[in-house]
Amino acid sequence: MATVRGYFHPKTATGNSSLIPAPPWHYSGDLLTVEYRTDPARVRELLPEPLEPAEEDPGAVALIWADWQSCSDSREELLDPVRAQYKEAFAVVRCSYQGRTYSRCVYIWVDKDFAIARGLHQGYP
Repeated sequence: MATVRGYFHPKTATGNSSLIPAPPWHYSGDLLTVEYRTDPARVRELLPEPLEPAEEDPGAVALIWADWQSCSDSREELLDPVRAQYKEAFAVVRCSYQGRTYSRCVYIWVDKDFAIARGLHQGYP
């Protein structure tokens, strides 16, 4: 059986078909963030167990729109920007886990396949 290479699927003999290059990933982009407050009970509906709304400002929500350029350490994506330019929009809420406050991305939308794959790999919804 032939050895397959690549950081992420699809893996091939050369590794050139991998949808995601190996990390680290570097980003440059423009972002717009809108913060607002809502009913904390509505935030609670978005959180899986055992997460709870954050004690401080439990109704805080941030909506973020971003236009990104990303690249790996090789920077080869900069020679063909369409490979690593993408747009996304996401919603983030504050939550609490074991007494510590975190931010959780509850929704995210992207416009490129590689961004979906990388996001799933990194734990985004």
